[in-house]
Amino acid sequence: MRWLLPSGALLLLVACGGGDSDPATAPSALSYPSPQEFTAGVLIMPLSPIVTGTVTSYSSSPALPAGITLNTTTGLIGGTPTSAVANTNYTITARNSAGSASCLVAITINAPVQIALEPADSTTIGVGQRINMFLVRRGGGALFPEYIDPNLVTWSSSNLARAAIDANGLVAGMSEGTTTITAQYQSLTVQLSLQVSGSFTALTLPVAQQGTRRYSIYVPPTVGIGPRPLIISMHGGGGTAQLQAAMSQLVKLAQAQQIVVAFLEGNGVIQTFNAGDCCGTAQTQDIDDVAYVRAVIDDVEARNAINSSRIFATGFSNGGMMSHRLACALADRLAGIAAVSGASGEFDRTGTPYYACNPARPIPVLHIHDTNDRNYPYAGGMGNGISSTDYYPVDATISDWIARNNLGNQATVVQVSPTTSCTTYATPADSSRASARVALCRVDPPDLYDPANEVVFGGGHSWPGGIRSPGQKSDVPVTDFNASNYLWSFLNP
Repeated sequence: MRWLLPSGALLLLVACGGGDSDPATAPSALSYPSPQEFTAGVLIMPLSPIVTGTVTSYSSSPALPAGITLNTTTGLIGGTPTSAVANTNYTITARNSAGSASCLVAITINAPVQIALEPADSTTIGVGQRINMFLVRRGGGALFPEYIDPNLVTWSSSNLARAAIDANGLVAGMSEGTTTITAQYQSLTVQLSLQVSGSFTALTLPVAQQGTRRYSIYVPPTVGIGPRPLIISMHGGGGTAQLQAAMSQLVKLAQAQQIVVAFLEGNGVIQTFNAGDCCGTAQTQDIDDVAYVRAVIDDVEARNAINSSRIFATGFSNGGMMSHRLACALADRLAGIAAVSGASGEFDRTGTPYYACNPARPIPVLHIHDTNDRNYPYAGGMGNGISSTDYYPVDATISDWIARNNLGNQATVVQVSPTTSCTTYATPADSSRASARVALCRVDPPDLYDPANEVVFGGGHSWPGGIRSPGQKSDVPVTDFNASNYLWSFLNP
């Protein structure tokens, strides 16, 4: 179109957007930074394309993950992903009328970052008991959960008269009642309901040729019932009565079932029990821990109304090994034992004997063990703990008890949780003689092991369904099987 200006000059106008403006060549050399890894719920840094030539539109096949958008004009990728997506290749195409160019962008959306308290559920402690709280961060693409430094967490209790909590997340039961424990970390807040019920008291008693020994006792609130059952509970090597109570969460069970629990203290600076081939100074000095346990039972019965036909023993690791020894030596006082993560110390793996096992009668025996336990290997042998013990195998321990308890090889196997199967032997080999049940629960979770920190996340050397020890290298229990609840159902059928 031509216009003649008053001055006589010509003005030439070229229309925009017509066919004459189409690019002569297709886009080329399209690329984005790839691969990309994002976290659900977190705004991503926008990704800009690098491309040669003119682009009129962009598209993706398949569609980008929910929450992530592709600007069809600029090619900018941005947004906030809403859910986890496995690694996927997305074909991004840049077009104009002359053609197109494509490239692949690999995108992974990790699960959202979540924090949770451990214990995960509401829990119960006694007045005088202490228990560590843990704040755990999961997701965000991290291979392993992260236990947050408790000093970076703001801890509080809604009722300090019921339970106090310090800067390290250590809770102390003050008086009976309920409180809410709150943990604040950065912009995140989680809470846990805590009940304080019954008393947790440290006691001493004299033991012949040993001097003064110690233990702690949990007694549920009096509800006007008759004599109550008693559980003797023993910690692992280097543990304490308070630690065993916290790890096992036995107080929660005891409060609900009206059980008195005596949490024993081992011997030595690094506290241990003489379980035969293990452990520490209790073993090397041949401390008579059988006599100690007998004295504790006598002392508890003198202080409380106890049903003498319902006295049981349990323990973790070295304490589990001690439970097996007690089944051999105190079958006249015990109605059954349940060992966790510690098999028999009557022999070591080479067959060297350390004590004679001659129970006064057949006695019910339950053993619970994680197959990915590196401290006390399921197959026996040397573990990765501080003990130099050549441990006796779990399966051999069970075979020994099957023979002692006059049982045949017929067994009932029940898959009690996704990780755990329990095998029970209850058929007498000789029906004319007394027998007693033997059960083995194999906890067989996926082996999520962090070699840098030497921690198993899910199983390992831990109390299933309990909480981990405060130690940095402590393994994290499975959550789908509760050893405390199961042992009570076995011991108290």
